[in-house]
Order: sequence, then structure tokens, then C-alpha cells
Amino acid sequence: MQTYDVLVVGAGPAGVSAARSAAKSGAQTILLEKNPKIMAVKPCGEATGRQTFETAGISPKSSIILHKANAMVYAPDMSYVLIDQSGYSINKSMFLLEVAAKAAEEGAQIRVRETVTSLERTDGFMRVKGLHDVYQAKVVIGADGYNSTVAKSLGIREKSEPISTVQYVMANCRLEYPDSARFFLGHEIAPKGYAWIFPRGENLAEVGIGVRGASAKLYLDKFIKRFSNELGDAQIMDYRGAPVPIGGLISENVVDGAILVGDAAGTVVPLTGAGIHASTAAGVIAGEVAAEAALDGDTSSGRLQGFTKRYDAHWGKKIRRSLKVMRAIEGMKDKDLNQLATLLKGEDILDLANGMDVKRVALMLMKHPMLAVKLARHLM
Repeated sequence: MQTYDVLVVGAGPAGVSAARSAAKSGAQTILLEKNPKIMAVKPCGEATGRQTFETAGISPKSSIILHKANAMVYAPDMSYVLIDQSGYSINKSMFLLEVAAKAAEEGAQIRVRETVTSLERTDGFMRVKGLHDVYQAKVVIGADGYNSTVAKSLGIREKSEPISTVQYVMANCRLEYPDSARFFLGHEIAPKGYAWIFPRGENLAEVGIGVRGASAKLYLDKFIKRFSNELGDAQIMDYRGAPVPIGGLISENVVDGAILVGDAAGTVVPLTGAGIHASTAAGVIAGEVAAEAALDGDTSSGRLQGFTKRYDAHWGKKIRRSLKVMRAIEGMKDKDLNQLATLLKGEDILDLANGMDVKRVALMLMKHPMLAVKLARHLM
């Protein structure tokens, strides 16, 4: 049984980034993935921005970028606010493969088809049991998803509040706006969530929905019927569903010898459900902190809390502010959302969605009597 400095479980954005970061920091690193290859498994709009590539330390190659698009956010009455900034529709599997390849170049070992069944702390090490082998590591990074085996084995029961999501990849679409990623709000469309249409190329789109307290598939099928002029003749090429944690960071994601990141820890921006960038950043920081701790011989939770401090300095604050915005908006009626759309500009929506300059937007909304009571004061 070989001993590693850092062992990473799960090869999503957080996991591959953690493996690369740890190996680059000089730690003997291994990445374990239960699937037969490094690939995107859970449903995801697969939309992100240039900064994600900068955080991941890779270039936006043509093999990863499928489409460039701006964004349109629709109110329930179908009025919309244009966000005139280009983002990327990506092949997430290729993104993960690229970061994993960089991890391998840095010296990380990667093993696919290795499902982790349990782990325990023994004699100052984490002993990890897989279906095919047993591993020993100074630090384990759990990036193994919402139903994390690492978290369960460590006795961590807390999970970030989930939203149910279903997504189809559809061919033969007749998109009215082939260069725009579209988001649709409203209780009739997606209760306490939103629906989306993301172009992926000519006549191809990701069409999905996230809802709470209702059937995601039922609402997605209703949404597609509503847009039958664009989607009525489309064929489903891919059909997936999964919970996405939108309740913010869990309170305990660091213990002696282990760090949780990605969906296991709730490193997702709540209002949008966007996790690629937030989880990539979490993986980069976790890998660096875990490597430094392992190489220094101090893998206590106190030492590993360096991850929490560094992540919280930027991303933790963004996630908390976005959660506050989500809580305020989810209680608004459709007529209030329609009114909100008449007041907000593209940059305002970006700030609210990403937990950026929320106070600035709140101060602007305070000038409106009804929205001051229903929304703005909750954001201050």
C-alpha cells in the first residue's frame, strides 16, 4: 500500500483542479475517479466565462469552446434584459480532460474505474478503500459530488440545500437567438428556480430546468411545449437529472486530514447554480493547502483551515451574497419580477447573480417603493 501526500476523490472541476494544484505544489498526488473515463456526468448548462480558464490555468482551445454567446434574462411576461458580454458554451468533458492532462504532466497519478467505498483515519493517515485497491494518504480531498462517500465516511451529514435539475441536449432546434444563452424566470415556468436554453452550435442546444418543490421533468416538458416554435421538432440526444447544491457552503468542510470541495461542500453560486468556476477555484486552493500541509507534516484541521480562509476571501463572500439575493427573489411574485426587469440593466443582474456589488443594486432599488420593501431592504 503506497502512501501519497494528497489523494483526490472525484474528477469533476474541483477534483481535477485539486489534483493538478497539489502535484504542481510538489506533493505526491493521486486522483481516483469511479467512471470509466474523465468526463462530465451530471447535467450542466456547460456555460462559463474566460476567467474560468484563467483560474484553471488552461487556454480556451477550440476543442473546448463550442460557441460564444451573450445572455438574455427573461421575466415571467417574456420581457428580457440583455447582458451584452460574451461567454462560452463549452464541452465540459474536454475541459475536464485538459485539466486532468495538466495534472498528469505535473506528476499526478490518475486512476479511472476506481470507486471509493470508504475511508478512515488510522495512525495519522487517511486509509482509503476502493473497489480495486487500498490507498493511504496524508490528506484526502473529497470532490465526489453531492452524495459524497468521503463526507459520509468522515461523519459529515450536512449537505447544501439542493435544487432538482433536468436537462436535455436537443438537436434540430430552430433557435430564435442562436447566439444568446437564455434564462427564464417565473413561478409558472420554474418554481423557485429557472429554465434555460443554451446554444451549442448549429441547431443544437441544451434545454434544462431547475425547480424546488415540484417535478423538474414535468416543468421542463411544459417549457418545451411553450417554445414549440423553436423546440417542437427537436429530438432529445441526451437526458440527465441530478441535484445541484444551491444552499451555500456547508459549515464543516474541513476536518483533520480532509477537505471537501465542489458539490460535496456547496461551492456553487446559489442564484445561478453555476459551479464550474467556483469549484475550479476551490480545487486549486484546496490542492495547494493540502500539499503544503502534507509536506510540512501537519494535516490537522487547524492547518487545513487555510483553505477556508483563502476561499472565503473571495468566493465564500460571493456565495453568501448570492444566497441572500436568491432568498429575496424566491419570495417575489411574478408581477414583481416583471417590474424588476424594467429597472435592472445587464450589469445589475450580473452583480446580483454572482454576489458581487449587491449593495449598489440594492441602493438603486430602494428608490422604488414596492421593491424597496420586497427586495432591496433584504439585500442591504
